Amino acid sequence: MTIPQNIKETFNFLSEHAQEKTSFSIQELANKAGWSIAETKENIVNRLSDLIEAKDGQYFARPEILRVRLNDFKELLHQKKRLFTDYILEVSPSILIYEFFMPLSREDRLREALDNLFYRDTIEQRIQEIGFAQIRSGLDLPEDYTDEKIQQLVFDFMEKTIGGYSIYLVNGRYRADQLASRAEVVNRPFAYGSYIVDETTAIVRFILPVVTDAGKFEHGNILEPATDSLHANKRAELIRWLFLNFFAEALIRVVQNEDEIWLLESGMRSAFYRWTKDEG
Repeated sequence: MTIPQNIKETFNFLSEHAQEKTSFSIQELANKAGWSIAETKENIVNRLSDLIEAKDGQYFARPEILRVRLNDFKELLHQKKRLFTDYILEVSPSILIYEFFMPLSREDRLREALDNLFYRDTIEQRIQEIGFAQIRSGLDLPEDYTDEKIQQLVFDFMEKTIGGYSIYLVNGRYRADQLASRAEVVNRPFAYGSYIVDETTAIVRFILPVVTDAGKFEHGNILEPATDSLHANKRAELIRWLFLNFFAEALIRVVQNEDEIWLLESGMRSAFYRWTKDEG
């Protein structure tokens, strides 16, 4: 779509003033854009506030305009929207990071197991599998916590703490048998299979904030943000228990005939979890 000449000239006018860091008047901008004085004032307030600022009765083009493309500038003048979004920063100085190392051959089952934990009915099923008594004990909850209250606590944890996950792939190789010499590997029967195996691994990452920059933790309420190390450690224990029992245990059930399953924890502490096949 053709960009009107007055929009091009207005864009160039503001870009030049941003580069030169010089001021301009309402009249100069109006003349360049072909607007009336009233239209110019309205556009500065309603559409160009991200790109123009007033100082001591003078107007300056913000340096941000040097990152704006002409097409975006045109859209800004044709629609009532802003170029930049305002964000509120929330800092989480204490976090838990979990990374599952899963064979890529199980990716479809892996995604299915992960996605199931984003539905209320499948979470209810997992609660029934674990049992209310075990959840009450694992979270060290008071005896007067009803089953309904425990169920709601788990729902709130899932909704407010775990909003999603990311998956990335890594290529590697591993030794598939006991340590042997090259001669032993070359001479062993074909039925033994490969000694060194190439494998693509899917790594599932969860990032769980434990402490935010406001509020405080109260015992029994794992959703209240903590602000000091004592309460943060306690809340981390509760989050860790919920994650391991609701996510980790659910995920390892989709993997069959694997010798080992790995889970790496980092953030507030470093830990390595390894599930090994029970040969008994």
